[in-house]
Parts: sequence; structure tokens; C-alpha cells
Amino acid sequence: MRTILTILILIWLTNLTIAQDHSFDTTFKSNKQAFHFSVKDLDSNFALLTATYASRVALRDTIDSRGLASIDFPDFNNDAYADILISYLGNNNPTYFLYLFDPITKHFRSIDGYMKYPDAIQLKANSKLYYSYYRAGCADLNWVSDLFKIINFKIVQVGHIYGQGCNFEVKQNPQVIEIYKVTNNDERKGKLISKLPYLKYIAHFDDKWDFIKNYWTKNYQKFD
Repeated sequence: MRTILTILILIWLTNLTIAQDHSFDTTFKSNKQAFHFSVKDLDSNFALLTATYASRVALRDTIDSRGLASIDFPDFNNDAYADILISYLGNNNPTYFLYLFDPITKHFRSIDGYMKYPDAIQLKANSKLYYSYYRAGCADLNWVSDLFKIINFKIVQVGHIYGQGCNFEVKQNPQVIEIYKVTNNDERKGKLISKLPYLKYIAHFDDKWDFIKNYWTKNYQKFD
């Protein structure tokens, strides 16, 4: 459920597509510390993102204002500090940019490469790991889920699942789930560790959500 703050930001972003020179200011609390957050247009393409507390700058960054969909303040890594998650609308998958709060420096730090891991969810079985999901064609019957961790504010990919559930020309392109272990954070050098018959595990379209969650939960130790 979206918060009132998110709804207000969505209204502002909708207005942004109609006319420029808009600005947004709000205040949110993170572990009892109040932060002032603002977004101000620099020109028709870019905006300045700023977060401050007690007259100190916690974040100052220039972001693309085209296609902005929402700005949220979740506790992404469950460390009791609010983070900043910015989403953009895309043709196929939404794009996300993540800023995690560093309690040592008291700055929000951009997580490079996070845009490659949309809709990421923290794994309950191991809070150091996250898994993502994105559509890969054939009306979302083909998809990808990646397993990754964040070390020193940098993403390290450790696992990759490619689900090919497309039911078109299955003789030439069999329905299959391929699972890879990724080493040295290089997906190109991923090692195939399992190949599963698609319909045995995902008989219906929505079954993939449970499969992805359950697979990473039960098998994360093979990748970590």
C-alpha cells in the first residue's frame, strides 16, 4: 500500500510531464532523525535530488527527470534506517535506483548497478541476500531472477535463473528453467548447475512467483 507521501510525489511527477519548473519538498524520519528531502528541476531533462539533516548534506545528486514514476523511502536492508528508492517507467520493466543510508558517514550512498535488478526482495532465510525479477519476453512467459548481495555498497551477483515458459514453437524452443551459479560477479562466466522442466514446476502463469521465492529460499547456500 502506497503511503500518502508517495501519492503526493506521484501527483508531482505527473504534473512534471505537463510543465517544468516544479519542485518537491518533504520531511521524513529515519531512526528518529529527521531528514529534509527535495527534488528540484535543473532543466527539462534533469533534476537535483537533495537530502539534509541538521543543516548537513546527506545526499546531493543529479537524476534524470524523464520517466520518473515514484520515490519511496523503504528500509530496504532492514537496518532500521530509511533508504531512498527511485523508480522510472519503461517499455518492459521498471527501472530502479537505490540509495542506502550509511549510518557511519550519515550519507545516502548510491548502489551502482542496482538498475539491473528490478523488484528486488530481501531473502528471509538470509537477510544478506536479495532476489530480483524482470520480464524477458513472450508476454512475460520468459523471465529472469537474479540472486545477489550488497557488499560495501556494491552489488555482487551470485545466482541467475532463466525461465523460458513461452508456449510458442516449443519443439524448437523447449520450455525450461536454467539455473546458474555466478562467480566473480560475472554472469557471462555463470556455471549451469540445474536444468528443470518448466511445466513440472510452473504449471500456471502465477506459479512462477512461488517457484522463485521457494527456490532461492531452499537453495541459497549453493550460491552464497
